[in-house]
Amino acid sequence: RAPWPDGAPALALLHGDDPWIELPIEPSALLARGDRRAGSVEVEMGWPMSADYLALRDVAQPLQDRLTRIEPELARQSDARARLEHELAAQQDQLSASLNQQQVLADALARSERQLLEQREHLLAQKNALADEKRELQHAQLSLRTDFDGLFAYVQRIEGSKSFRMTRPLSRLKGRIDSFLDCGNTVSTQGPCPAVATPIAPTPWPVDVIVPVYRGLADTQRCVESVLSSRNDSAFRLIVVNDASPEPELAGWLRELRDRDQRVVLVENEQNLGFVGTVNRGMAMSDAHDVILLNSDTEVANDWLDRLKRAAYSDARVGTVTPFSNNATICSYPRFCESNTMPAGLSTAALDDLFARTLSGQTIDVPTGNGFCMYVRRDCLAQVGLFDVEQFGKGYGEENDFCQRAQEAGWRNLHALDTFVLHSGGVSFGASKGAREIAAMETLRRLHPAYEQQVHRFIALDPALPARQAIDLARVSAAGKPVVLLVMHDREGGTLRHMQELAAWAVRDAVFLVLRPASGPSVQLDLLGASEGFRLSFQLPSEFASLVEALRGLGVGHVHFHHLLGHTPDVLALPAHLGVRYDFTAHDYHAFCPQISLTGSDNAYCGEEGPDQCRRCLSRSPAPGGVSIEQWRVTHGSLIAGARHVLVPSHDAAQRFLRYAPSADVRYAPHDELLKLVTHPVPAPRQLSAGAPLKVVVIGALSPIKGADLLEDVATLAAQMSARIDFHLLGFAYRNLRTRPRASLTVHGQYEDADLARLLDWLQPDLVWFPALWPETYSYTLSACLEQGLPVVAPDLGAFAERLSGRAWSWIRPWKAAPSDWLAFFNEVRERHFATGQSPAPTHRLQSLAQDPRVRPWSYARDYLSAVPAPRHPALLSPEFLATFGSNRAHGVSALRQGFKQSLLMAILRLRAMPMLRSVARAIPLRWQTRVKTWLST
Repeated sequence: RAPWPDGAPALALLHGDDPWIELPIEPSALLARGDRRAGSVEVEMGWPMSADYLALRDVAQPLQDRLTRIEPELARQSDARARLEHELAAQQDQLSASLNQQQVLADALARSERQLLEQREHLLAQKNALADEKRELQHAQLSLRTDFDGLFAYVQRIEGSKSFRMTRPLSRLKGRIDSFLDCGNTVSTQGPCPAVATPIAPTPWPVDVIVPVYRGLADTQRCVESVLSSRNDSAFRLIVVNDASPEPELAGWLRELRDRDQRVVLVENEQNLGFVGTVNRGMAMSDAHDVILLNSDTEVANDWLDRLKRAAYSDARVGTVTPFSNNATICSYPRFCESNTMPAGLSTAALDDLFARTLSGQTIDVPTGNGFCMYVRRDCLAQVGLFDVEQFGKGYGEENDFCQRAQEAGWRNLHALDTFVLHSGGVSFGASKGAREIAAMETLRRLHPAYEQQVHRFIALDPALPARQAIDLARVSAAGKPVVLLVMHDREGGTLRHMQELAAWAVRDAVFLVLRPASGPSVQLDLLGASEGFRLSFQLPSEFASLVEALRGLGVGHVHFHHLLGHTPDVLALPAHLGVRYDFTAHDYHAFCPQISLTGSDNAYCGEEGPDQCRRCLSRSPAPGGVSIEQWRVTHGSLIAGARHVLVPSHDAAQRFLRYAPSADVRYAPHDELLKLVTHPVPAPRQLSAGAPLKVVVIGALSPIKGADLLEDVATLAAQMSARIDFHLLGFAYRNLRTRPRASLTVHGQYEDADLARLLDWLQPDLVWFPALWPETYSYTLSACLEQGLPVVAPDLGAFAERLSGRAWSWIRPWKAAPSDWLAFFNEVRERHFATGQSPAPTHRLQSLAQDPRVRPWSYARDYLSAVPAPRHPALLSPEFLATFGSNRAHGVSALRQGFKQSLLMAILRLRAMPMLRSVARAIPLRWQTRVKTWLST
């Protein structure tokens, strides 16, 4: 192929027998032209022996001869070049190998240096921990010595007092009388000590199940139908007493029921008699049948009647039997003496079946039964008599009086631990019973002076606690679901809310335990739920092995760290001791900033300028245990790096965590995925009338870093400038803020989260302002505003910008803006937008944060419980273990205080029961009595 000069004609000499030439035209150029005929090639030829040919031949032949002579030299030089290139490549390979070997040595030295630094930091941490433990022990020793000296001096003052010396003979005499009559009331929960149980054969007669009815068709239907559909061997008849119900639908349904089921006896009062008179009428319908009093807002299941009857005849002197319920004071489950919701995911029948299988035949003595569901033997009823209508009017306290009269006559009141009955509470005879409760308690104190003492003694001892704990464990086992341990601090706020939402979201798929720090170096382990009562308590580090034993016994298969504030370092080792994986959710920056919020001494974002800045910060406000920032981050960084997933609710938080833990498996997991919120309403604010102020609302509990001082400064400036801006704090601040007239601010006080939407509807804000000075990771308060469709202004810091990105009627402002700048902004948006109704341009959407490939997507439904196994064995914790670490456990001075308060309460109750002091007690306002009683009871 001949060379061809670009853009000019070429001259070629063709020679030989068959000369030819290849034109330098690329095939792609020919294809590009296709069928077009715009191209052309012009050729001028001359023949041999022409003048042109002869002229070129004389020039070309010498050139050809010269090329022939040069070719061998060129070949020699090419060989020499090849040899040099080969030698150069060999030398380069040797140099590269040497460099690689040096790099390996450098890496090994760097690793050794890092390991030595880590070992040094670990040893320093151990040294600091031991020093802290020593200081804590010395402080505890000093505190205990101080308490002991104070108590000893107090006892000496009492013993040396004139009143003590004068009353000592009487006290000794009373003690002898009490020990003779009471047979050890420090253990018994009521007056007489029961003898060994002597079971007797039940009577052959049917049991009368008496259901007094006044209101509530749906509740009554559920109650009656549950009685009729339950599976019992014992014969019964259902006596429904209609106490002149004002609901015609209820009366009609009862008559229809009577006509279609022969087991139903319907009694209709001509006029309202109240609960006591109605129940008495039902009990008087037979002089041979045992009776069960059953509220119309209850639900029974399985062979409930057989079990109550078995308990009633477990001893010759059993007078009454009361089952467990969710709402039955001293017979309540899961929480003792509380009105509980039903455990999530369990029906009445399923829960009652657990009671029957777990606690079969077990009973305890109680000072009183509960009238929501109370079995009464006929022989007891015949001796004691019906309920006292004259003393207790239309209801409240009548069953307590009956049980006390039965007890005084030698009968026992039992709590059947193997039966559960649902009780809605407050339906049958209305909820307006406050005055009746007060009057009934006064009557009970007058008729039975020892009643309250017996009840409080029973509450203090809580003999049903092992039974409730056994049911808690049975529920965990029966669920057959993965058990997840959530680790958090002991505070309220967004962390707790997120955990509760997580547990509610996964209620059908997992069981959740929560571990919180408690007073002193201890932790509390609870079942997570609105009405859960299961709790164990452990001193750390001395009882760490017992904590691990409890978690293994409960079948924990996964640990989820939410916050480590207040926890000892032992807690970080739980996943390793349990042999399970763990997740970490970022609610703030405690893992890398001992100040939690990335703020400095000025209560504003520090800018994250580096370790030197952190050291200066810790010199003013030391980290727990006095550790350095390096040790703090090594400890927490190891936890973060070892997590299965690090869940962050915003991309901003993801970037900050990756800055400190670049190897962490960070997943973007916004909290509102648990609530399944897909879209929010578009803000459509009302247009302000001429002269109307712009109502700006700030929400929440404001600390300095959440902008309390900034709010006060802007509101004060607004008042000074007579600006048409009204500020409202829906919540409270860490201190009393200036309000009207010195500042254009109204503070509305604390609210409950469940009431926030209603309060926002009532307040009708034009604009919600978030004056935060730290990079919040999420903000539930912002979520509430988005759900309400409210206009929002927030700082360009933390999660706010990305969550408000592209949203209408939303503004992102510089977080460092001065109060005057904020006031100017509010004035401007009032005039330009709210007064005109003209929407501002949406905030530009943020795309860069969402594109970081290190932040991977997350789905709670797909990812959270994946590979988390269900327990392989039932929940196994011995009664002795539960008794040692159970919920009524107290330590040291706390136990002393608890015992002192209980003794003081019992003394007050005894004094108030004395005839000469009753009038004094009645003169004390009820609210003060309640406060004192509550304080002494907790």
